[in-house]
Amino acid sequence: MVGFTALTSLANTVVAPYEVAVWRGFRTAAISYTFDDDLPNQYAVAVPMFNAKGFKITLFTVRDWVPGGSWAPLQAAALAGNEVASHTVSHPDLSTLSGADQTNQLGASQYAINVQVTNQLCVTLAYPYCNEGQERLTSRYYIAARGCSGQLVPATPPNFLNISSFVCGPQGSVQTAQDFNNMANNAAAANAWCVYLIHAIDGDNGYSPIASTTLQQSVNYLSTHTGTFWVETFGNVVRYIKERDAVVVTETTNVAGGFTLQVTNNLDLTIYNYPITLRRPVPAGWPAIAVFQNNQPLPTVLATNNSTNLIMFDVVPNRGDVTLSKTVLPPVLSQPARVDLNNFTFRMDGQTGVVFAISSSSNLVDWQPIQTNTLLNGTTNLTVAASNVSQFYRAQWIP
Repeated sequence: MVGFTALTSLANTVVAPYEVAVWRGFRTAAISYTFDDDLPNQYAVAVPMFNAKGFKITLFTVRDWVPGGSWAPLQAAALAGNEVASHTVSHPDLSTLSGADQTNQLGASQYAINVQVTNQLCVTLAYPYCNEGQERLTSRYYIAARGCSGQLVPATPPNFLNISSFVCGPQGSVQTAQDFNNMANNAAAANAWCVYLIHAIDGDNGYSPIASTTLQQSVNYLSTHTGTFWVETFGNVVRYIKERDAVVVTETTNVAGGFTLQVTNNLDLTIYNYPITLRRPVPAGWPAIAVFQNNQPLPTVLATNNSTNLIMFDVVPNRGDVTLSKTVLPPVLSQPARVDLNNFTFRMDGQTGVVFAISSSSNLVDWQPIQTNTLLNGTTNLTVAASNVSQFYRAQWIP
C-alpha cells in the first residue's frame, strides 16, 4: 500500500523557469534491482541480462563469500557500470553484535571492496537478514542502507539508512513477471522508487530462487517503457536524490544570445558526482539550444510538455558553469538518388522553422548556390537537374 502522494516537495533552490527532475530524465519512477549473497548466476546470468538492455544492477557482496574466492567477476561487473556494494564481512545479524563487532563488519567489508574493485567507491550497504544494527555506526561508512520492509520508497526517503525493498521469489511478495510489472506500475503511479531484492536464480543453491525467464520478462517490460522507468543502481539513485534535494540553480548571466547557470550543492563531489536532470522552456525565437558545462558540450533533448517546447539536459553539480546558447541543429543531407533520366533528388533534415541555403561544388572550393529552403516540418526534399549534379553539397543556416 502506498502511503504518500505522487509529488514531492524538494528542499532545493531552483530559479524559474528551470526545473529539476524528481527522477532522471523526468521519468515517473525509479527502479533498482539488488542482488545479495554472491550466488553464481547473479554473475553468469543477471549481469549480462541487464547489460544487454543498458540497465545496471547492484551486487551486495559478502566479503567472505566472493564466488570461487576471486574478485574478477565483481571487477568485471563494476567495469560495465554495475554497483558492487557491501553485505558485510560474513553475513551476521548486525542487531545481535556489539558495537565493536558491527564496526568491523561494516568497515572491513567496505575496505576490501574498495581495494579489489578499483573503478568505484563502496558507499551503500544491505543489512543481512534485513536487520539493521546501530545507525550511527552504519553512517560512518555508508550513505545509505537497504532493508526489506516491502514498501515503495518515496521520492525523498524518510531514512536513508533503512531503505525498503521487496523480496523476490517464493519467500517474497514478488514472484511472477506480472508481480514485477505491477510493482513497477505502482511506483510510476506514486512517483516512487521500487527496490527489488533478489537472491538465487535458476539452479543456484540459495534463498528464494527465481527463474531467469521471470527476471527476463521483467527486464523486457521495463526496456519497452524507458520513458516511464529509470533503471539504475541502488547507490546512484541515492546519489541522485541527495544531489537533487540539495541543488541550488542560479542564473548569473541572461542576455539575448544565451544564459549562464551555476548548479551547485554542499555535498562531497568525490561521492556525489552523478548527473541530475534540468529543463527549461526554449526561449521564443530560438530554434534550438546548445548546452555546455565547463566548456564541454552536454547531450540535450528537445521535448514538449503542455504545448511548451523544452530543453532537457543532465548536469553534475559543482563541475563548473553551465552555459546555454542560441544555436541551430546541424542539417543532414542524404546522398543524391536518381528519380528519372533528367533529375536527382536528396533529402535534408534540420531544425524546424530555420532557413538554409543549399550550395553545390565539384572541388570543395568553388560553391554555387542552388536554392534556399525554410524547413517547415524539419525536412525537405530537394531536386537537382542531372545536368547540374556536382560531387559535393552543403547546407548553411541563414540567421
